[in-house]
Amino acid sequence: MTTTPGGRGHVIVPAVSALLLMLGIGAFIFVVMHQQGDPPAPESDATSASVIGASGGESAAATEQPEGRDDPVGEPDNAPATLPQPEENATGAAEAAGDPPSLEPSEPVAVRIRSSDISSDLHPLGLTEDGVLDVPSGDLYNQAAWYEGSPTPGEIGPAVIEGHVTSQGSVPSVFFELGSVAVGDEIEVDREDGSTATFEVYDTGSFPKDDFPSLGVYGRTNYAELRVITCGGDYSAEQRRHVDNVVVFARLVDAA
Repeated sequence: MTTTPGGRGHVIVPAVSALLLMLGIGAFIFVVMHQQGDPPAPESDATSASVIGASGGESAAATEQPEGRDDPVGEPDNAPATLPQPEENATGAAEAAGDPPSLEPSEPVAVRIRSSDISSDLHPLGLTEDGVLDVPSGDLYNQAAWYEGSPTPGEIGPAVIEGHVTSQGSVPSVFFELGSVAVGDEIEVDREDGSTATFEVYDTGSFPKDDFPSLGVYGRTNYAELRVITCGGDYSAEQRRHVDNVVVFARLVDAA
């Protein structure tokens, strides 16, 4: 048997070229299949009295990030270091008949919004040294977090859960679909004591970061309520974040 010089190379080069072509086509198909558009926006126009009326004139001053901070992409808006404490129910929602349901304190461990196919374990986060709400990062970037400065879900007051909407402005994160949540949907929060607190959504809204309704979100309530927060609206490449915040307002309706 004889071979010509370079014969093996003549065979290998076309094979490698074909393999690279197949890998390129495969990568293109993967990108197309996984490409995502903008996150959904709430149907609410954010003008309901239960949200805007609760802001009490609060603006970005209470929730802005310190100048020069290198914000993570898709970061939820920040809690003020000192939360407002109104005497009346900050949401302005209609009072329930009889005593409103509530639970003893127990830290949350997971959250589910079945209507929007959202499900995540939870970890606690507090405030940074700058006095702003810390956000999920590192290995927990795509996991939702409970703000441990707020009541535990099921206690009287507004429990706050936050999470990213995207990474790098386009890759979906845990709350990418939060804007699709509608009034009447249920949010389930599993708690460390084995109970599950079920909340019913009564309002949703999208707010510019420079007009965030701090009082309506963080202010004291007479009921066991829940706020779920993420980013939304257009993505600013210059600021490396979305320009709005999406907020879901819900009230405890059951515990098991």
